Amino acid sequence: MTTANAALQRQLSEGILAFPATPFSADGSLDESGFARHIDDIAASHPIAMVPAGGAGELFSISVAEHRRLTEIAVAGAGAIPVIAGAGGGLAIATEMAVAAERAGAAGVLVFPPYLITAEQQGLAAYLERVCKAVSIAVIVYSRNNGIIAPDTALRLADACPNLIAVKDGAGDFEALVSLRQRAGDRLILINGVPTAEIVARQFLAMGIRSYTSAVFTFLPAVARRYYAALRDGDTAMVDRLLGEFYVPLSVLRNRKRGYAVALVKAGLRAVGRPAGKVRPPLIDLSPAEERELAALIERAEGVIAQGATHRPAAVAAAMR
Repeated sequence: MTTANAALQRQLSEGILAFPATPFSADGSLDESGFARHIDDIAASHPIAMVPAGGAGELFSISVAEHRRLTEIAVAGAGAIPVIAGAGGGLAIATEMAVAAERAGAAGVLVFPPYLITAEQQGLAAYLERVCKAVSIAVIVYSRNNGIIAPDTALRLADACPNLIAVKDGAGDFEALVSLRQRAGDRLILINGVPTAEIVARQFLAMGIRSYTSAVFTFLPAVARRYYAALRDGDTAMVDRLLGEFYVPLSVLRNRKRGYAVALVKAGLRAVGRPAGKVRPPLIDLSPAEERELAALIERAEGVIAQGATHRPAAVAAAMR
């Protein structure tokens, strides 16, 4: 493993990874200037990394050329924050995206499950190995849906690919996670990538998995950071309040329709005055009533952290300065 990849692995072991949205103009084209402003907004809240053209960034709906521009803009605006570009689709497209990300200056790539295909572990491993070997930058595998990586497969890939640094778990199979963590040791880190990862972050933390991906960070970074600090520092009252008053009802809203995990991010950006356009088909946006529901949840979450500011533990207060 290179020095740069090892350093990135250490950085990703604790904290929140942010997933920028991909802004589109009224005519549906990529809004490059809007994306640059969006990257500036996210960078100001200091995630441990940002992942442009990820799931929340509608990787599945952008062209290879748009993917390259999104990565270039993110790298230019992220400063010292590592940029990990999403990559996915068929093998040729995923490899092309990974190579373009490396040329654009990204620190790594997050490889999504291959398009549509539910493969055997042998085929999935071959797909991931080909992407890993096309670049020298760090690779993170997203284990979810039709691309769940068995512990044995992850360990074989770690042997074959020195630049594979992490598995982002989106399945929440704790038995498999315990097995992989015990057997991989320090060779691979695990990242909580379950949709609305905050819901199960406490359970992941109990296993020693201290980093997760957060869609909420994209539109409500102060709440996302406050929740993480409360979780890390044992402020169970704040964790429970934010779960009960914000994250759980947000998850209920997210599950109401297919694709709302992405549409919620753009609706959230509209609610806080930083619009990024609509989602591209085949996704659909929230209804006006649902957008009002989300706005009310955001207001409630902001109220919770404002009320807690006067009596939070000293360790948490220091972490948020």
